[in-house]
Amino acid sequence: MNSISHIFIFLFIFIFSSDLKAQNQIVADLSQDNVKISTDFLGAKILLFGAYDGEKGDDIIVVVTGPKGLVTVQKKERILGIWVNTQKVNYINAPKYLNISSNRDINQILNQKTRKISEIGLNNLNVRIQPGINISPQNEKEWRKALTRNMLKSKLWSLNENSVTLNKDALFRSYLTLPSNVPTGNFDVKILHYRNSKLISKETSTINVLKSGISAEIYNIAQNYSTLYGIFAVLLAVLIGWATNLIFRKM
Repeated sequence: MNSISHIFIFLFIFIFSSDLKAQNQIVADLSQDNVKISTDFLGAKILLFGAYDGEKGDDIIVVVTGPKGLVTVQKKERILGIWVNTQKVNYINAPKYLNISSNRDINQILNQKTRKISEIGLNNLNVRIQPGINISPQNEKEWRKALTRNMLKSKLWSLNENSVTLNKDALFRSYLTLPSNVPTGNFDVKILHYRNSKLISKETSTINVLKSGISAEIYNIAQNYSTLYGIFAVLLAVLIGWATNLIFRKM
């Protein structure tokens, strides 16, 4: 979507925003709802904007959730001077991408109980440890903190309070950043409108992140022909090692 389209949509939203007061709705759009990842992909920045039936003191929270699946947290220990992975915990339903944005601090918008029920906040997600892994409740808390810490470090999770801009209690805008290591799949976008800590209205949308070019071909082969891909990867590694050894012998 080009900049001219953004202007027309923004004007349309502004002109018809008075209708929202009767309908109590949110009208929103994305500058980009399809993101293609190629071998030189360095990330993307997406504009989310729209109109809402607002009053002074209202709040907007935007939650963008990527595909959920297996996320592994590993613990490293120093053994004989070498750092090695000694333990690991698998979370089976963790979002592989999560971005939470708001116009002010979330703990000023919602109380702890509401944040927990709505799973708003990095530490309020209902993620589960893979069955069969036995750890104590205290250790479980430490592993859960490590999960959040690792996802923040990799820029796959982020909490951006005070980043949603509100204008005249009718318009809002926010920016979404996708890092270069973002996973592929459908990303759910939720725009939540709160008044006095109560949900007034919400709007949902979707961003599709997919691979393109040669990286897409490699990904498809790895997914659809995993055995052959594994054999090819091993043979390629052996061939590169043999060629490297041969070159150094001749030097």
